[in-house]
Amino acid sequence: MAFPKEMIALGAGIAFSFALVAGSQAQEFPSGPITIVVPFSASGSAPNVLARNLADRLQAEWGQPVVVENRPGAAGQIAAQYVAGHTADGHTLMMGSVATHVLGSAMRDEMQVDTLTAFEPISQFGYTPMLISANAELGVSSLEELIEHAQENPGTVTYMSVGVGSAAHLAAELLQSVTGIEMIHVPYEGVSQATLDLVSGEVNVGFSNIINMVQFIEEGQVVPLAVTDVDRSTVLPDTPAIAEIHPEATVELWWGLYAPAGTPAEVVEALSTEVNEMVSEPELVEEFASGGATLKGTTPEGLQELMMADYEKWSRIIEEAGI
Repeated sequence: MAFPKEMIALGAGIAFSFALVAGSQAQEFPSGPITIVVPFSASGSAPNVLARNLADRLQAEWGQPVVVENRPGAAGQIAAQYVAGHTADGHTLMMGSVATHVLGSAMRDEMQVDTLTAFEPISQFGYTPMLISANAELGVSSLEELIEHAQENPGTVTYMSVGVGSAAHLAAELLQSVTGIEMIHVPYEGVSQATLDLVSGEVNVGFSNIINMVQFIEEGQVVPLAVTDVDRSTVLPDTPAIAEIHPEATVELWWGLYAPAGTPAEVVEALSTEVNEMVSEPELVEEFASGGATLKGTTPEGLQELMMADYEKWSRIIEEAGI
């Protein structure tokens, strides 16, 4: 069927007009205030500090107000529902993490918001590894000795976590899967009591934040065995990285920035560039390194690949462990 030249010209004109509108929208971003939603309570935690650093940076460079809003609860689903329900224009963003965007989906069949599909990944911010440590009275001084002890005394070694399905629980299950050892899980409602019981010897082994254990390591009550990273921590340079012993047992508790699905690629790229430049600032890198964290940016595709690789890994561990 042949179309009149007038119709072809009209169609081309309409298409050109749409292209101009789309281009102008991308160039105008941001056209109003930006909100960064953090799915954790307001505190001095890494996600909160990074979100506020980014807010200050974007506000200074883009000339629009940028606010950080804390919406904790429901393992990140409250924040996820809020952000995913907004217009996909880059003005409402979410500070996600492996916990909010991977572990929830891996553990639950039904969720209000499917975090694997409801968002556009923008960039990773960085991560913290975990520290595997033992009460000094257990009598082990390395991860190899812990594994040997657990093999010789199956079902006697206990480890603490802050709850079923927590990062510590999953990290311990991963180590058991990789090494074939068996340990007894002792879940707690909070990190304070879990740490106190590790220090006192009520439980034998801990999977925890590095900084939380430094004092007890210096006092000789707790022995550091391995950091669940590919590299050693500058906080504990004499403690091996688990990649030196069992590379398959690495655990990175990462954070990343997300926008609602459908956000224009130009907006995603602009935000990704800002995050990557921010996490490369030497002073900020040093500040977070002193707290046991590694700052690291990625492309949007890099964050997507990280998210799906972790989803596959943790889904397998959760199924194997029957969590």
